[in-house]
Amino acid sequence: MKDWKRYERGLHHVGPHWVRFFGDGLIGTAFEKRTAEGSYVWFVTDREQPGARTFGQGLASSIDEAKLLADAAVLDRKRGRVATIEGGLMTSTDRNRRRVDRLLASEALARRLSEDLTTYHRELVAAGDTKTADRVALSLRRAALNGLSDYMRRTAKFRARSGASAASPEEKQADEETVLEIADELDTLADDASASAHTLEILTNKLRQMGAFPDSELYYAAVRSFYLKATT
Repeated sequence: MKDWKRYERGLHHVGPHWVRFFGDGLIGTAFEKRTAEGSYVWFVTDREQPGARTFGQGLASSIDEAKLLADAAVLDRKRGRVATIEGGLMTSTDRNRRRVDRLLASEALARRLSEDLTTYHRELVAAGDTKTADRVALSLRRAALNGLSDYMRRTAKFRARSGASAASPEEKQADEETVLEIADELDTLADDASASAHTLEILTNKLRQMGAFPDSELYYAAVRSFYLKATT
């Protein structure tokens, strides 16, 4: 993930870990060694020296998630929010806000990764490495579809209905649940090597008919990934 650097012992002298210098004195750390419960520890401090104040900390299910959570904590800081310790008492508004921040961070990662993988695929095809190019095409599909599913989850509450077609609260709730279900299907599609662009079209057409419009950048990256062939 961009701007994170891996250290074998490095700053903390505690084994393999990842560090990111965010600026404004903020430093994020994610440790590769799991806890006894199988989680990854992350935290953000306001300086490198011993005794530095911890701005945010918590547990994650993967190294990438730990980095995203640290990114979200720094986003909180830049927006002037109070430091949050994951797992502590939070209001429903705080939990929803952090969920949105994580989805935004995930979407941003998917966009960067899609761009990088598209360029890498083109270079591999030019070099004649067809086997690796095909694997990269699948990775591109996974990144784009996962990013698209996160976008739909983040915007699931918003419908393009107005006037006579305005939805009732019950209809809005049903629509939101349907969008979330389709987001889950997009994640399943991302992990299916035999999936087709036709299936993606069916799912996104369902969304459009509801007034839920997929992000165009991630959508077109996903569509392209189905047509990338190492021989073209």
